[in-house]
Amino acid sequence: MTDTVTQTTTDTEPETLPYHAITHTCGTWWTGTGRSHCPACHRTFSCDSAADKHRIGKFGIDRRCTDPAEVGLIARQMPYGVLWQHPGPEDGRDARRAPDAA
Repeated sequence: MTDTVTQTTTDTEPETLPYHAITHTCGTWWTGTGRSHCPACHRTFSCDSAADKHRIGKFGIDRRCTDPAEVGLIARQMPYGVLWQHPGPEDGRDARRAPDAA
């Protein structure tokens, strides 16, 4: 058994990558500097907090990846493949922003 990953071509892989594409040694690519890619399971996430959410267990003991859907992340199809992200708010409003003072 080896630790190498066989690179495969996916249906979403274009003939040539965009000039601003970021690549990983596993052959995965994405765009956007805020993205996070897990080197263990080779999934791409919208941000560091989404990537952290899919890692379970205690550091140095049994830390491992879990299915992102099981921890509440949603999949979004992008030109480079699936991007896992936090779901948006039910009412469409950003809960992090304070309500307008009227």
